[in-house]
Amino acid sequence: MGWPTASEIGIATRITLTEAPSGTFKTSYGFNVSEMMTEVIADIAAYCRRPFGFDQQTLTQVYDGGSYMLMVSNPPIISVTSVTDNYTDEALDATTDPPEYWVYDRYVRLPRPTPGRIQIKDRTPQLWTVIYVGGYDDDATPLPADVKEVCAEIASRTLLRVDQQYRVYDNVEKFVDGEAESVFANKEKIFADQYAKLARNGRVMTVTR
Repeated sequence: MGWPTASEIGIATRITLTEAPSGTFKTSYGFNVSEMMTEVIADIAAYCRRPFGFDQQTLTQVYDGGSYMLMVSNPPIISVTSVTDNYTDEALDATTDPPEYWVYDRYVRLPRPTPGRIQIKDRTPQLWTVIYVGGYDDDATPLPADVKEVCAEIASRTLLRVDQQYRVYDNVEKFVDGEAESVFANKEKIFADQYAKLARNGRVMTVTR
């Protein structure tokens, strides 16, 4: 789906990787870089508050009442199959004039409340059900460039850190050379700038209830 590959990370870091018959790439000391890439992508999805990841798929989400903006968990929205009022068991119609809902990149918007309709302060649990197709694919909706860049940078730093610890310093947390002491950087701290880039670019999703 456009993510950087283990082979590309090996080239970027100038660390020799060997491809196994299964298609996975490993270092000379057995570190599985393909599995590392899967973990890096999962970490990015978790940071961006995307419980379903980034892949395009059909999802069903249920929303409590109280808001006319129904934020989805796996944007961008490609299409909406249905929006159902679970209180009346009626499906809303987007083809009427005016429409009963509008579709945007990250959310479905319902009409603002008017007399005779359920009011915006109605907190009825599980009031709305939205079925939609959302996420990224390799064709019409490619993965954003900044997300791919962050993935490649975090993966490269991770591989270099692992290579330094396992190959050069035999998996130690720090080393002392005379009076000079060097401590390996904390994982979260060395990626802070990359996570901040995702946040600045609006990749972190708004939590919905």
